[in-house]
Amino acid sequence: MLRFPFRISLALLLSLILLVISLPSLTQAHDQAGLQAPSALLASARPAAAPEDAIQFANKLISKLAGDKPFTNWKGANPEFQPLGPGTHAWLITLYQQNRPVGYLIIGAQPSGGYALIEYGAGSEPLFDTASLQRALAAENGSSDHASLQSLQVEQLYAGPLFAEWRIINRTSQKSGQAVKGDTLALQYRDARNADPLPDNESFWQKLLSAPMQLSASIVASGQSQAIPSPPTVTAESFDPNNNLMWLTSDKLKLTASSFARELHQHKSLIFAARGEDRNYTLPLPVYGYQSWSLSDDTAAERLYILTGSASSPRFIAFDELAKAGQFYSPTGK
Repeated sequence: MLRFPFRISLALLLSLILLVISLPSLTQAHDQAGLQAPSALLASARPAAAPEDAIQFANKLISKLAGDKPFTNWKGANPEFQPLGPGTHAWLITLYQQNRPVGYLIIGAQPSGGYALIEYGAGSEPLFDTASLQRALAAENGSSDHASLQSLQVEQLYAGPLFAEWRIINRTSQKSGQAVKGDTLALQYRDARNADPLPDNESFWQKLLSAPMQLSASIVASGQSQAIPSPPTVTAESFDPNNNLMWLTSDKLKLTASSFARELHQHKSLIFAARGEDRNYTLPLPVYGYQSWSLSDDTAAERLYILTGSASSPRFIAFDELAKAGQFYSPTGK
């Protein structure tokens, strides 16, 4: 029971060591380049004209969520729409107050029409936080200057809540015009939230992106005009799952949307670990609350969103979209 999670953690450690070893080539290429901020280099994250039905759905969600903490500063916020590829099957909506991010939503297109709310979050560090990415890349270059980032092509990759990453390609130096072998140097992948390097590869992402996301029917959708969120329930303080690894020794919890709240209240907090046959590592998420959405036309059909992330930038993910990508564990190993 301990063996499988430990192997995953060891594989992640070894992969990250190999990635760190490869970073000098990236740093050297950066040192030869000019100066530009990553937000100006995002190949797939520029504001775009979203469909009118997507805008209307997002505005309704924002209005409903803004009535309770931690979303109260969403009132009057300016939403910026960015497509998440491939195509426009999903949209990232980042909310700004006085040019500062205060939260985000991600909505996905449903095959039958309309849109569904996949996840959302509050705080100054939204998903695909360009500020965190900029700090991480600048720190690796040993400089806070943006010049060394000019040769980078930065893209957003999203194939569901557990597959949100930056793809970073260092192409030809704009100053020297020197060609890079294979038109790619130091292709790397980073976590969309904190910009930590991840040992993924292009074949893995091409497989993920080759088919549109299959969204669950048990999430808030644009056809449910009367979906109303309850105030978030918080059962514990936010925490880092890596500070106590006892959860690695526990059996996975077989939870459903209806049994989740009971189990969480019993343990106060849980760990969610994403796994897949294509990934040789896992990134555990802290679970310490939830938010329910009720449907006035169907009192038995609540839509559940799981609270994770940090206290300053909480993240809410649709239960069904989370559960199909991994398992829940007790943080105490019992």
